[in-house]
Amino acid sequence: MQRTSPTQKLPRSFSYLNAAQFLGAMNDNILKLLIIFCLIGVRGVSQAGVITATAGAAFVLPFLLFSAPAGCLADRLRKSQITVAVKVMEVVVTALAVAVFAAGWYDGLYAVIFLMATHSAFFAPAKYGVIPELARPEQLSRANGFIESFTYLAIIFGTTLASALAQLIHQSYWVAGLFCLLVAIAGLWAASGMEATPKADEVRQIAWFPAEILRTIREIRHDRTLVLAVIGQAYFMFVGAYVQLNLISYGLQELGLTESGSGYLFLATALGIGIGSLLAARISGHNVELGIVPIGAIGLTLAPILLHVVSASLTVCIAILVTLGISAGLFSLPLQTFIQLRADPVKRGEILAAASFVNWIAILLASGLTFAVSGPLHLSAAQGFSSVGALTLLFSLAFVWLQPEVLQRFISLVTARGGDESGKILR
Repeated sequence: MQRTSPTQKLPRSFSYLNAAQFLGAMNDNILKLLIIFCLIGVRGVSQAGVITATAGAAFVLPFLLFSAPAGCLADRLRKSQITVAVKVMEVVVTALAVAVFAAGWYDGLYAVIFLMATHSAFFAPAKYGVIPELARPEQLSRANGFIESFTYLAIIFGTTLASALAQLIHQSYWVAGLFCLLVAIAGLWAASGMEATPKADEVRQIAWFPAEILRTIREIRHDRTLVLAVIGQAYFMFVGAYVQLNLISYGLQELGLTESGSGYLFLATALGIGIGSLLAARISGHNVELGIVPIGAIGLTLAPILLHVVSASLTVCIAILVTLGISAGLFSLPLQTFIQLRADPVKRGEILAAASFVNWIAILLASGLTFAVSGPLHLSAAQGFSSVGALTLLFSLAFVWLQPEVLQRFISLVTARGGDESGKILR
């Protein structure tokens, strides 16, 4: 049987999935930022911290509550069917946001954020679980590279459009909500174009409590490489969340930017992650090349430290942030792809849901570290970046000590001796 080339065109259904994911991620960012801008405008800049923290909690909570049933549903139902269902929910929630904006029921905006995050929580395991069903194994790294790069491109567009819309509408946030509704409808159209995918386990019982996540983690603990990949992916989310939160303070303290100007700094990181994801996919080729992970870890160690020790300059800062993002993409994409391929196909949705749950715990820890750095520890934002760089060094050393094959693959890669050995960890 002739082997499929990793450069062969991905199926049309994958393009529809990528479009649905891009539009959904962009809509999440636009709507969340519009809600925060609206609430700050109504309640005052002095309440900005409380509003942001509350909005953040409302967004994280569904991922902790619903990861277990989302994973079970992704295994029990067709993942293509779930994709359409969550896009219908996105249309309904966005329409609700328009109504809440128009009615001036500002406390209800937190409920909108909660519901938007709920739709994303149910989409996550189906989205990542369906990729191996749409792409061949040798195309998986490239497919994930497209998904990750387009996701961070969506973050860039979403952040930019939210600020632009806020300036155009002159407090008529329901008008901006109509734009979000159109984006949601476009996402539903894209999801509807996917072909039906198979059901993994039609008799899977639906677990409604996060305790099932712990059971899943206990079941996979014998596979040390898979567990380490899940932990490594969670650490990527930890670093990404901390960078996004800490950049506002860094821009204010080190660069003299405004709050909104500081928020734009993350766009450089998001651009870098997209580039790094595509680069990781290109290096991996038709394999899952875990030897790339240490390269990303080196960048994730050095870039945050450079933000502290290098003289503050907007141009230099942007260059370092792009480098940080590229390193994050190199670090994350092989781990995400490995988890998809290593997971038992019958339980793939359940395992990806468990990984998602761990990711959101890591994001909460990043919020806690941000509070500790600026509060009890009385460190500057630059010192906080150095601390994360040092922590990444310790994490990376522990990772390669527990999984020395990753270091071996890294050495083979940098000495151009990878050849057909790449991906041997998968076996």
